[in-house]
Amino acid sequence: MTTATLTRTNAHRRDFGVLSGVLYALFFVASIVIAGALGPSGTVTPYSSDAEVQAYRLKDPATLEDLFRMLGLLQGLSALALLAFVPCLTSFVRRYGSDVRAGVVRALATVAGALLLLSASTSWVLAQIGSRAELSTYRAVSDLSFITGAGPAIAALGVAVFLVAATGRAIHALPAWVAWSGMMIGAAGVLSMSSLVAEGGSVFIPVGRFLGFAWFVALSVVLWGRGRRADDLSSTGKP
Repeated sequence: MTTATLTRTNAHRRDFGVLSGVLYALFFVASIVIAGALGPSGTVTPYSSDAEVQAYRLKDPATLEDLFRMLGLLQGLSALALLAFVPCLTSFVRRYGSDVRAGVVRALATVAGALLLLSASTSWVLAQIGSRAELSTYRAVSDLSFITGAGPAIAALGVAVFLVAATGRAIHALPAWVAWSGMMIGAAGVLSMSSLVAEGGSVFIPVGRFLGFAWFVALSVVLWGRGRRADDLSSTGKP
């Protein structure tokens, strides 16, 4: 097998890898759609009162437990897809930026994926303890599920998104709208950390998350199109 053949084969494999950015968004959005369709009405957050949390979990315990299992599955798959997309982000930044920046992107995106996977796992725990657990125990697990999948995860991923977008903007390696929107979405993601100290900061969570999904889909499409050229994703651009 010739070197050219090997290069084309590697590039083809990486083409499929960039689609994991789309799967990251699709699996998570699917979990939200199912939650809206099948879950009890209303929602609770760490800022909800004990009475609100108790009423929510006792409204339809069996349905809620099934829902938590489904959320754990779909959001867990979303987290795995994000982790699978990390090498694509890293390769892009290393090629068009620097090894140091690529290392930061890899670390932050991996942390974000791990936190999301932890959040999905705690959803499964919530399904197991259900309405049988003490309210304090239920709240502790519920708050852990919320916080690991919200502020810290979105903020870590937001910094990674900002660095990827800024790298692409600096040398026009990304369409201008993808680069600028990525920088703004990344900044909003970082601001979601304010939800840890103020309920008003929670407004940045859906901004960083849902606009971030659209950005990841757009980036995946851009990289997929470039993946047909062996020199775009199969090398770092360095001797």
